[in-house]
Amino acid sequence: MLHTLWLSLLTTFFPSLGASLHGALAQSEAYRLGATSERLVVDLQGAIDRVQSAGRADRTVLKASIEAAIALILEEHQDWHMLVRPHQLPLA
Repeated sequence: MLHTLWLSLLTTFFPSLGASLHGALAQSEAYRLGATSERLVVDLQGAIDRVQSAGRADRTVLKASIEAAIALILEEHQDWHMLVRPHQLPLA
């Protein structure tokens, strides 16, 4: 009877502990991705505004504005790539 109690305790405790730790990690990652996405929306809207205003101005300013917007997108892509790289997911 004592062995059954300990066996039941161990077989429920460790899986529960692992699931709760994984849930905490997933929740913190979801928060980080949400914060990053909100920042990206603001940054890209600023880049769109700069491109639209530069369209009426000098071509050099337009080119620099477009390059800055592309840099934002590539930075976000790099972040996602680093996120999925350890999982050996095929990237298209």
